Amino acid sequence: MISRIASFHNYQSVANDMNRQQVKVAENQQQLASGKRLLTAGDDPVSSIYIQNFDQQNTQIEQSLKSITLARNRLDNEETAITEVENLLDEAKRKSMMMVNGSLSGDDRIAHKQDMQGLFDSFMNLVNTQDESGNYVFAGTQYSKQPFFRDNNGHVSYVGDSYQRMAKVAPAVEVPMNDAGDKLFLEVSNPYGNYQPDYQLQEGSMLLLSQATNSNDADQSAYRVEFTTSPSGTSYQLYQNGAVVSSAPFEPGKGIEWGTLQVNIDGEIKNGDVIDLSRQDKVNVFDAFRRGIELSDRSVSDASASAELHQVAAELSEGFKHINRARSEIGTRLQTLDRQEDMHEDFRIVMKQARGTLEDLDYATAVIELNENMMALQASQQAFAKTKDLNLFNYI
Repeated sequence: MISRIASFHNYQSVANDMNRQQVKVAENQQQLASGKRLLTAGDDPVSSIYIQNFDQQNTQIEQSLKSITLARNRLDNEETAITEVENLLDEAKRKSMMMVNGSLSGDDRIAHKQDMQGLFDSFMNLVNTQDESGNYVFAGTQYSKQPFFRDNNGHVSYVGDSYQRMAKVAPAVEVPMNDAGDKLFLEVSNPYGNYQPDYQLQEGSMLLLSQATNSNDADQSAYRVEFTTSPSGTSYQLYQNGAVVSSAPFEPGKGIEWGTLQVNIDGEIKNGDVIDLSRQDKVNVFDAFRRGIELSDRSVSDASASAELHQVAAELSEGFKHINRARSEIGTRLQTLDRQEDMHEDFRIVMKQARGTLEDLDYATAVIELNENMMALQASQQAFAKTKDLNLFNYI
């Protein structure tokens, strides 16, 4: 029996084959134009999933790089301000030491006072520094509010908080973008240890507190040391909250020891010299500026004022060291940002290479495949032309 195939079905089969070849040629041409092997997820579903993961990771890297740029800008602003703060503290310390000079005249003291006032004004401007976005650099996380205010008596208050703004520069890495003002300027280590001295010295006295420490943190007592000199030597009486607790000859090399308290004294002592010691583990540079300005009104022969100016200079010097350590920490953060940026860039290159092995086109193979598909298309077109022209009348 002879099977019969309708002309229409024969015609449709050849047309479909030609259309399939046209689609393959079009895909080959699109691949060559784009340089990509994968044009749709259907070209290679497994590779497409990996490529989507690469895209997500690349997006995360872009976000991290933006965070690094923002953090670097913020830290650069802070470092610039801190460098200026260091210069002002160093200059104020030198001015304080110059005012200790007993040969100064009253006019010289007034001139130094004016200089100290100018330094203090500049210092207040710096601690209220704003970045390019108008954020206050030293306000903690309250960056929209001015952090420091000075009243008419020179006392400074802080209205920011003690926290830091963090920049997420990697999935598990956060870097502080700022430092809170109270940590930088209000919590400077006391250069004398655990106590703040208040001097009541006789004329010509050169007494200075060298160090006063107490290993008992629970001891918040106020102490007072009174010195008595005689031809036989110098002795002292130690008071705790107004009551005498120790009395003995003073030995400069040994100092004053009582329980957990240790007090060391430098300089020449005069009969009747007194030092009051109040517990204070931290000092702030604003008070040092204020007291330096106030002390400049005292007479150059005032031994207590001279001793307190030494104290002001010591606190400003300690403030300089404290700020310098903060600047070193900023440098460490900037190095962390640089390392993270390099790591992100390296990882992006590795991902690009890995993605290329899955997605990029092998031009030699693609050209061969294009030629093969074009030859197949031409054959289909010729077959279609012959099928289209088939007619019974051609054989009658």
